[in-house]
Amino acid sequence: MDSGRSLPERLRSRYALKLLVVSLLITAVIVAGGTAIAYQVSDRVTEEQLDSVEANAELEAENLASWFEGEQKSIRLLSAHSGIDPSNPALTDRTISRELARAPDELVSLHVVERASEQPSNGTTERIVASTDDIEGEELATTSVDWGETADGEEVAFQFDDTEDVLVSWVYLDGDEMSVAIASPTRDGDHVLIGEYRPSTRIANATEAFDGANTVVLGGVSGYVMFEANSPNEFRPYKTESTVTEVEARIDSRENQFAPINGSELGENEVRGYHSVPSDGVNWVVVTEVPRSSALAVTGQIQTYLVGLVGLMFLGLLSLSWMIQYGPINAIRRVSQQADAIASGDLSVDITPDDRVDEVGQLQRSLFKTKSYVEAITEQAEKIAQREFDDDALDENVPGPVGESMVAMRDDLEQFITEKKLREQRLEVFNRVLRHNLRNRLDVINSHTEQLADEADNDHAEAVLSATDRLAEVGIRARRIDRLMTRDAEQTTVDLGVVLRDLLAEIESEGVTVETDVPSSPTLRTDEETLRAALVSPLENAVKYTDSTVAIRVEPTDGGYAIIIDDDGPGIPATELDSLAAGTETDLRHSRGLGLWQLKWGVDALDGELSFENDAGTTVRIWLPDGDADGSDGDSL
Repeated sequence: MDSGRSLPERLRSRYALKLLVVSLLITAVIVAGGTAIAYQVSDRVTEEQLDSVEANAELEAENLASWFEGEQKSIRLLSAHSGIDPSNPALTDRTISRELARAPDELVSLHVVERASEQPSNGTTERIVASTDDIEGEELATTSVDWGETADGEEVAFQFDDTEDVLVSWVYLDGDEMSVAIASPTRDGDHVLIGEYRPSTRIANATEAFDGANTVVLGGVSGYVMFEANSPNEFRPYKTESTVTEVEARIDSRENQFAPINGSELGENEVRGYHSVPSDGVNWVVVTEVPRSSALAVTGQIQTYLVGLVGLMFLGLLSLSWMIQYGPINAIRRVSQQADAIASGDLSVDITPDDRVDEVGQLQRSLFKTKSYVEAITEQAEKIAQREFDDDALDENVPGPVGESMVAMRDDLEQFITEKKLREQRLEVFNRVLRHNLRNRLDVINSHTEQLADEADNDHAEAVLSATDRLAEVGIRARRIDRLMTRDAEQTTVDLGVVLRDLLAEIESEGVTVETDVPSSPTLRTDEETLRAALVSPLENAVKYTDSTVAIRVEPTDGGYAIIIDDDGPGIPATELDSLAAGTETDLRHSRGLGLWQLKWGVDALDGELSFENDAGTTVRIWLPDGDADGSDGDSL
């Protein structure tokens, strides 16, 4: 007898309750120890994250220094370019324009100016002899370049010791962009090449190691923002006048504006790392701002992981108690054997759920449902294979993707059987149209033949020939449609313009003006033979029934092309369009021939769309999809 049955149902249904008290005690110890560890680890990780933000700022500072020093070398090398010859303005203009086009986006202008013959010069009155900004003849002050001041407050002299010398300006506001200029003498020594840069463009492309990070460059004297990707148009306090951050305080307190500083600070909403730009003559400080949620994400993750670890250990204790207390191994092994039998295709295995209310009992009941599920699928598959689509077994709902597949299989097979009905429908249309046309044309033949018997009349003879030609045409069209419906289609690249020209060349259009509007090389992937068969009828009818003009145009659309055929004739009879829309013909509603049916079935075979307008003539609109537009490999329709 199972001694567990004497326990209350609540205990029998939950294995973990047996060891709940012990598990709670153990968990309390784990939580206490885990919490202490979590705080220690969190503090350590926070320090490491601050170091990471500072390291990111250092990396950006080094990158900015490398870029700035590289650009100084670039200006020095470019100033010695053989194509910069102020005595040849045309050559100089071409050279600096070509070099600007090749340069990074940060370089926005190049100028060649006369070197001042008298010193000191503050770099404002020198005449510009060549410029990518088309300001030749203007004074250098036109560029707004500010060459700065010395430590004593005097203006920096715009002079160079030799042709290898390089001069760097202060940061200045050029229009609405923060800019900096680099200058170096040209080969002749009488002129200077100046490049104007937008470092904000460089800052905008900074590599950020944290989500939501932002890079700001501060001045080394005032601590004002000089370059920032999102605010490049003004000098402004870093965090407003009323807020002084650690980096601003360190900038303000250093005696030497070029003394390097670095560090990190934890703000209210963000973490900031800062580092001086390690380049001679530059006192900039790069600041990397990272939202706390991003910078300290690892800290939060570790805390979450530790909490999760404590929870997992608690669950592990409960699971262990479950395994030790009741030993459900045997029950699970039995269920496993039954599942293996079902997996091997043995549906005769006996699965009888007992009255267990715990997880093992639930597993047994789930396995019983699985067996019933497989049996239902098997029975439905048998009925579908036997084409017994009306059997009650197919009405049983089978949930999930397998059930959907069974329904799709049944529908596909039903459609494949119904293909015979569609074939019969087409044959019915052929039969009725052929019978109607044969009867009418034979009446004409008989009538005119009787007249010819009484008198020699060429008009009657021509009428007989016309009627017989029409009969032959109907027969040919019927055979063409039958081939169209039964052949294996094949996609190729088709030029609609070529197809239309070929078909129009085969149509007698004397006395009719045919206007075409076809874009250059309108190609698409489709079945060319089916396309030609579909377009013959509307083109022939348009030319035949128009009063004077037929207009044909091809328009590109999303995923294909539209072919629009307009004529100013009497229009298609409503009864023929009704018959086409109904998909069949009757004694009272039928078409004069197979042309419209050939058009409809051809467009359908190409997965296209067909519409008609009968206002002031006839407009036939045929939309054809491009086989390449939907990712088709182009092998077949």
